[in-house]
Amino acid sequence: MLVQFKVSNFLSFDKLQTFNMRAGKFRNFSDRVSNCSKYKLLKFMSIYGANASGKSNLISAFGFFQDLVLGHLDNGSYSCYCKLSADNRLKDSLFEITIEIDGKVFVYGFNILLSSASFTHEWLYEELKNGSKQSVFERNIIDGTITIGNYLKSSPLLERIKIYGDDVKSDDTILFLKLMNQNKENLYINSKKIIVFRNIYNWIRFKLSVNTAENPITNYSWFIDSNNLDKIAKKLQGFSTGIETISVVNVSPEKVMSDLPKEMINRVQQMLSEPKNQLSTSKNEKNNAVLIRTSYNSMFLISINNSGEFEYKTFEFTHKNTVAKFLLDEESDGTVRLLDLIEVLLNNAEGKVYIIDEINRMFHPLLTRKFIIEFLELAKERNIQLIVTTHESQLMDLKLLRKDEINFINKNDEGYSTIESLEKYDDRFDKKIINEYFNGKYGAIPFPIEKIN
Repeated sequence: MLVQFKVSNFLSFDKLQTFNMRAGKFRNFSDRVSNCSKYKLLKFMSIYGANASGKSNLISAFGFFQDLVLGHLDNGSYSCYCKLSADNRLKDSLFEITIEIDGKVFVYGFNILLSSASFTHEWLYEELKNGSKQSVFERNIIDGTITIGNYLKSSPLLERIKIYGDDVKSDDTILFLKLMNQNKENLYINSKKIIVFRNIYNWIRFKLSVNTAENPITNYSWFIDSNNLDKIAKKLQGFSTGIETISVVNVSPEKVMSDLPKEMINRVQQMLSEPKNQLSTSKNEKNNAVLIRTSYNSMFLISINNSGEFEYKTFEFTHKNTVAKFLLDEESDGTVRLLDLIEVLLNNAEGKVYIIDEINRMFHPLLTRKFIIEFLELAKERNIQLIVTTHESQLMDLKLLRKDEINFINKNDEGYSTIESLEKYDDRFDKKIINEYFNGKYGAIPFPIEKIN
């Protein structure tokens, strides 16, 4: 689970800012707080702020961090350092994440000079219960040094890891964490210690789901398994969408080819014809199907049968008290948005962290509130975290949320963004904090209004 995230010199964030999921000392709603080995962790966080305050920049920071770990550096430079100070062009940016995995807390981060697209430092360590640190590795790329820490001192593969480190100690284009996850599957088969490299990398790859306002949170893979369609339809009924059933129907290849670029169809067909991945237990194992949703809400399921022939399907929705059938692009924007987010309420994967920008986009205020209420109920039973940015005042209610589940992002007169929690304000739990919010007490609004009745 996510403990905290730090960022500096990125977009509107200048000095080091810390986004924290550690729970405060409040006792209310303690049944949805996770007891980590070292910390009590929140499972929900709402982030408020005025337009252009930096809310989306925080989401972008998470996404940029993830892209750098999983992807590769672009040639040349990045222009996303904090341009509000001219000196920042030649200053490092910092990205650091603290996570809990299997009862242990790890801190992984790096410095990068964005203007030249070059890493300068990288580190990974375990944070022990007594507050001390046990280093896995520390890397100073400028000096060309890498130190393998005490965490791995008893590993029989220690010397091999040192060799891997020496190979890239001066390479400012690659992260050591990524190197240790490139074509090294066999390395982790019989080693319990060095598996930390794979665990951290896979957490960033599979557990962290960063979603902007324009994109769906899901790849709609839930729809591929027809057994899930009844679950999805039942969930949609609870949100008063009018949808009663979802069914899979055949669609002609001509229809698919008229809606999708030929290059995309060719890539999907190639993907379906190739082995699933390098870690497959069988070299003959194939991907079964790929689901594509277009920007204008057409949705197609492309699969390959046992005869090697491609099949094309789409989805139809029936509504209450009618026999009419509708395609996704005929549904309301709110229904489509709900389908974009439905995975959060259906996915049983433990430890998943969903980060969603503008959770309330296209939602009625009461629908947003209901979605959050359903998540908070699920959070009592599952170790799952949801972090959202929003303007929705219906959520700013201490009868619904804890004080430490409300954060603000403010932008000062110079344009710098800062993160703070409602915790810092000494407000009673019976107080209507929405009144104080709109009156400007916490900032994070364009301008205060004089009075709310």
